[in-house]
Amino acid sequence: MACPDCFRGGKATGDPIGDITTIHGLKTYVAGKPGSNTSESTIIFYTDAFGLDLVNNKLLADAYATATGFKVLIPDIIPGGPMSPDVMPIMDEVMEPVGLLNVPGQLKRAFKFFQAVSYFAPFFWRAFPSSKNSFTPCLDFARKIKAELPQGAKLGVAGFCWGGYQSINLSAQTTTEGGSEKLIDASFSAHPSGLNAPADVINAITKLKTPVSIAHAEDDFALPTAKILEAEATLRQQVGAGDGANGVHYQIKVYPKVGHGFAVRAKPGSNEEADGADEAKEQAVEWFKKWL
Repeated sequence: MACPDCFRGGKATGDPIGDITTIHGLKTYVAGKPGSNTSESTIIFYTDAFGLDLVNNKLLADAYATATGFKVLIPDIIPGGPMSPDVMPIMDEVMEPVGLLNVPGQLKRAFKFFQAVSYFAPFFWRAFPSSKNSFTPCLDFARKIKAELPQGAKLGVAGFCWGGYQSINLSAQTTTEGGSEKLIDASFSAHPSGLNAPADVINAITKLKTPVSIAHAEDDFALPTAKILEAEATLRQQVGAGDGANGVHYQIKVYPKVGHGFAVRAKPGSNEEADGADEAKEQAVEWFKKWL
C-alpha cells in the first residue's frame, strides 16, 4: 500500500560526485568518485518513487560507494519515469493540521490534496511497486549485472520505499530463470512499499538463504510494525534468530519515532529521523561490507 509519507520528506543539500552513463540501455548513476571503487562487487540501488530526480538518492549512493569501496549503480528504471519531487511540499501542506471550522484552510487543503493526487495517481497506475511493469525490469537488470561480474565478485541490492519492494523480492530470485544459484548475495531494504507482509519478508530470507537486512520505521503506514514483527517472530520460530542457524542470516531493526521514508528523506527538524537516517546508512554499509 502507499501512504502520505511516500511523497513527503526533506530534500538533502550537497553535490553528487558520481557520473551518469548508460548500462544495459538504462540511464544509470554510477556513485562515488569515478575510479575510486576498490572492489568489483556491485550494489544496485533501487530508489524511492523520486528516482534520480531527488538528489538524496545520489548522495546516499555516493556514501555507500565511499564507505564500502564497491561499485554502486542507480538505474533510471521506474516505468514511465520517477515522480517529481515537486509533490513533496504539496503533501506537507495537505498533512498540516487545519481546524475543522477553518473554512478557507479546509478549502486550501482540499485543493492541495487534489493537486497531489494529480502527481501520485498516474505514478501508481504505471509503476505500482509490486506490478510486473516495475519488478520485471529490475529483475532483468540485476541478472544482467550479475552475469557480467568477474569471478569472485558479488552482487548486493539496496532498496527504499518503491525500491524496497524490489530489493526484498529480488532476494528470492535466481541468477537465471529456473536455475538454483541465488541472484543476490546481500540485500538491504529500508521502509519498503507494496509488500505482501509478512510473507514476502519470510520468503526473501528463507527461500535461497540470502542475507537480508531491513530498516523498519516504527510509524510506517505502508508497512505496519505489527507485520514486520510477525515476520520476525515467524522467522525465529522456523529458522532461528538470523545469526547463521540453519544457514540463515537476517537482521530486522525497528527505528522508533520515525516514519516512512526516513532513511532517504528525513523530515526537516526531526532529530529522530536525522539520527535514524545516519544509523540506517551504517546498518546498510556494515551489512554489505560483511557479505560482499
